[in-house]
Amino acid sequence: MLLCKAPIFDKNKSLYGYEIKYEKEDLDLNEIVKNLYSIISQLDIKKFLDNKQAFIKVIPDIIVFTDFLNLINKEVFIIEIESKHLKSKSLLEKIRDLKNEGFTFSIEFAEGDFDIEPFLPMSSIFNYLSISFKTFIPEKDQFIEKVRELPFTLKAEDLDTKEDFDKATLLGFDLFEGEFFTKPESIDTKEDTFNKLEVLKLIRYVSVEDDLNDIAEAIKSSPDISVRLLKYINSSFFYLNNPITSINRAVAYLGKKNLVSWLFMLSMMSASKNDLDKEAVKTALFRAKFMELLSLKINPDSNIADTAFLVGLLSLAERIFKIDLKTILKELNLSEEMEKVLTEKEGYFGELLNFVIAIEKDDVLTIKVFKKKYMLADEEISEITVETYRWIDTMFEILR
Repeated sequence: MLLCKAPIFDKNKSLYGYEIKYEKEDLDLNEIVKNLYSIISQLDIKKFLDNKQAFIKVIPDIIVFTDFLNLINKEVFIIEIESKHLKSKSLLEKIRDLKNEGFTFSIEFAEGDFDIEPFLPMSSIFNYLSISFKTFIPEKDQFIEKVRELPFTLKAEDLDTKEDFDKATLLGFDLFEGEFFTKPESIDTKEDTFNKLEVLKLIRYVSVEDDLNDIAEAIKSSPDISVRLLKYINSSFFYLNNPITSINRAVAYLGKKNLVSWLFMLSMMSASKNDLDKEAVKTALFRAKFMELLSLKINPDSNIADTAFLVGLLSLAERIFKIDLKTILKELNLSEEMEKVLTEKEGYFGELLNFVIAIEKDDVLTIKVFKKKYMLADEEISEITVETYRWIDTMFEILR
């Protein structure tokens, strides 16, 4: 099963919580519940959600016919149901009972259902109402005008741009979810901007220098980076029998390619100033690690997997550093082929990147085609997902 979390922000662009997206297609009810619970139970939920709440969309049958809700933390998860299902009296009775037990519920507005009357009594049962911005017609505008008078916390979904975010704010929404946070609001094309971050300058040096001892000396000139490197190399990722206390040994152990990736992660963390930035970094890390592990499933060549990791990391570099991609790649001495992969998303690495973006967007067709082409089993995808999120949690602790 594929699963990912999408950040939700408030009006101040501070992190409010997450939406859990997961694969529901071509699975029967028991399989959905089993797979979903299996993944959630393997994660440290507090770390995974940064001690925030998470919206999780479920079909009515999960509520009525399974014990799934009894298996998850009602203080953490907000249960979301499409409005088209709420004509069922038995479902509403079940939801009322669960609300009395302490569960929190959200309605996801079904497109085309602009009658306000059914929503009037719902505000006593449901705390949230989610509305998508994928399509916007006058009827939806009118519906929002009426519904915002009701005591729902309004959540805007599928906000792809800053303009979408601004529109949702003007319409009176309280919470905001979508890809707008991955898009740079401004881009600088000046090369001197690149030099503002010490770590980026170090990456540039490492990428052109072949002598590992000289690279180690350059790292030693920054005590902060040296300490972080030793912390990283001695973390649980590497299963070392004896700790490494020498920068020279750490550099030799990692090698140039992995060192560049690690420095790039460090520079991303240094550049993140607010919740929007941090969530963009987490998305970049998810893409990087997921693509690396996925590549190893398809082809055991570690060099190819290392490149997949770097592609995932670079896919949001423009957003995080607010420097145009051409300048970043030029300054890091990376090939034109890398630029083509990142801009046109073609070839093997482009396929991997498209697949991980499809997971973020819940693009069922792209996911299905990719899994079929590379004969990937659901169990393999689940393992990669859990390992990726565990890695991100630990990495954030190391890089902070």
